[in-house]
Amino acid sequence: MVQTEMEKSKPLVAIFGAGMMGSGIAQVCIQAGYPVNLYGRSEKKLLEARETIKKNLIRVAGKKKVDIPMEPEALEQIALMQLELLQIHTDIPSAVEDASMAIEAVAENLDLKLDIFQTIQKTCPEHCMLITNTSSLKLSQMLPVIKNPSLFAGLHFFNPVPVMKLVEVVSTDETSQDTTDFLFNFCKEIKKLPVAAKDTPGFIVNRLLIPYLMDSIRMLERGDATKEDIDTAMRFGTSYPMGPIELCDYVGLDVLQSTLKIFRETVPGDARFAPIQLLDKLVSEGKLGRKTKQGFYTY
Repeated sequence: MVQTEMEKSKPLVAIFGAGMMGSGIAQVCIQAGYPVNLYGRSEKKLLEARETIKKNLIRVAGKKKVDIPMEPEALEQIALMQLELLQIHTDIPSAVEDASMAIEAVAENLDLKLDIFQTIQKTCPEHCMLITNTSSLKLSQMLPVIKNPSLFAGLHFFNPVPVMKLVEVVSTDETSQDTTDFLFNFCKEIKKLPVAAKDTPGFIVNRLLIPYLMDSIRMLERGDATKEDIDTAMRFGTSYPMGPIELCDYVGLDVLQSTLKIFRETVPGDARFAPIQLLDKLVSEGKLGRKTKQGFYTY
């Protein structure tokens, strides 16, 4: 593909994690003309991620050409041209050696994130910004392994990334203003709406959302209402696009359980984040929501 001068000048983004979040971030970056190195431990998972991105790009291209119907082959060619900006890697050094920004989008596990950042810093350029996509961990917990805190910040994307507009830009006391300004501009270039968030547990959205979701599970557990009535009430009483029990299944019950544990550790003594027997029971049974075809609902 022949790149425009603007695309040639755009910095390389290295993304670590080839799951739904990592592949979603990769997609919106290449759509905006950013070259991307996508890292994953499994080549099979990386190829699956690439295929998912390709299908999404074809769908996007089809929507843009609504008034001018195009043959499937032409839509696929458009997607393949965009995919030339994407390279997949199974080793961290090759993924990050020329990167200007490294975004970790791995599981919400502090030790795993610390290990990723320590490995990245062995071979990344000195000017490379280190970005975490954590949704609930405090960035200050990662600072001890960060060599240049002025280049460290958070970009909390929301799932599914290609659809959800919001990104929380999270700064620590040591994040430079230049880094924050760059990240705000970056978000706008990839067609996202950035908001500034301080390094507090859950930032803005999850600090409000998690207690709401947990209260809905407790209401169901007490027998105050059925899951169907809870969801219907919130959809039609507040114009929310999805009820809270449905949303729990969509997010993943294991993810919610893990997030709840993180909140308990970072905001001790807050009863809103106490364990919930019903949630723990479903997770222990492997009923994690949509991804396992069973959670509060059966899919």
